[in-house]
Amino acid sequence: MRINLVKTYNYLAALICIAIPFMTYAKAFVNICMICLFLIFVISFNKQKVYEIVRQKYIIAFAVFLFFVVSYSLLNGSFFVDFSETRKLAQIIFLTILFSLVEDKRFLIYGFILGVFISTLITDFNIINYYINSFDFLISKSSVEELFITQRLYLGILVVISIVLLSFLFNTFNTKEQRILYAILILYFVFTLFLISSRSALLIAFLLFITAIIYKSKSIYTPIIMAASLAIFSIIIITNKNLSNRFLYSEDSVRKSFVEKIKTHEPRYDIWKFSFEIFNEQNIALLGIGTYRTQELLVAKYRLMPIEKRRNWFIERNFNTHNQYVDIVLSFGFIGLILFVIFLKEIIMLSFKNIYSLSLILSLILFLTIENLFHRQLGSFIFALILILATHITNLKDEKDISS
Repeated sequence: MRINLVKTYNYLAALICIAIPFMTYAKAFVNICMICLFLIFVISFNKQKVYEIVRQKYIIAFAVFLFFVVSYSLLNGSFFVDFSETRKLAQIIFLTILFSLVEDKRFLIYGFILGVFISTLITDFNIINYYINSFDFLISKSSVEELFITQRLYLGILVVISIVLLSFLFNTFNTKEQRILYAILILYFVFTLFLISSRSALLIAFLLFITAIIYKSKSIYTPIIMAASLAIFSIIIITNKNLSNRFLYSEDSVRKSFVEKIKTHEPRYDIWKFSFEIFNEQNIALLGIGTYRTQELLVAKYRLMPIEKRRNWFIERNFNTHNQYVDIVLSFGFIGLILFVIFLKEIIMLSFKNIYSLSLILSLILFLTIENLFHRQLGSFIFALILILATHITNLKDEKDISS
């Protein structure tokens, strides 16, 4: 690329990263930036660079998975009704190539952190203002959507990714002032995790912390550190009113059993129960029933729920399986899941060289257990960006090792 085009490409990619937490409001803006990136990509097409990108094992593995999905949907006659989800899978490869061509990956990292920082700053202000005005340290369900600029589930994982990236930046060669700034931002994002009370993000962050201890520490005191960390984490959950209700449903004084509380308050209990019923009823084995048919059968299950208010809520929200692995099995069978697991194996093998790369990939893998990233355009952007940043950090580490 010519120098001006390189700069323009970097800034456009950074703008996309800044806008990721605001995809609900800025989808058109993000699409325009993506089209501009593609036009520069076409104008400055470099066959050698593109070949170096697409020949990587993890991209080939994901392309094979996508090829199977497209081929099966064509043979199954569900290509057009499943096109929305298939398009998002194809978009991941497209975005991976576009993000890979960013000359300076710091534009991606800083842009992403800045976007998450702005979103959390507004959300934190809203939550603190809510607490001050309501005199209640328990956020009501009806107030959540009004307080959060980015949906709580996604804001939580974006914050976790930001903490990993900031930890990476903190441990690279930077000035003292930069390290102080990164440390302050890490503390701020950790504070935000507890303030927004994202269960999934807190659990993922804790698991990543334990993984980092195991990965880096060879001390005989490692088990003690892990046990102490678990104890502190548990005490914080139990003693904080909002977190206690989010994790333990402490506000429910009617049901004594924790299992009964989960059945009552956790929608994923019913969603996953119905998903396994569909799996058994449809005799799913090597091949699945397609994404549209899966969602159709789930909604049919929701219509049979006995409690009208809960039934209407499930139907109105049109809940998907909320587990990417379960969704792949139902939609594309065990062949689809095996191909996807092969892709995960390739990206894990690549990222295992570096704790920060590994943490990014693990955060993605864990998040897929509670959410269907492939059902949202936002999910495609998060998925592609994590892949690129994880491989970039690993490659950067390899370059340093070679030169040292």
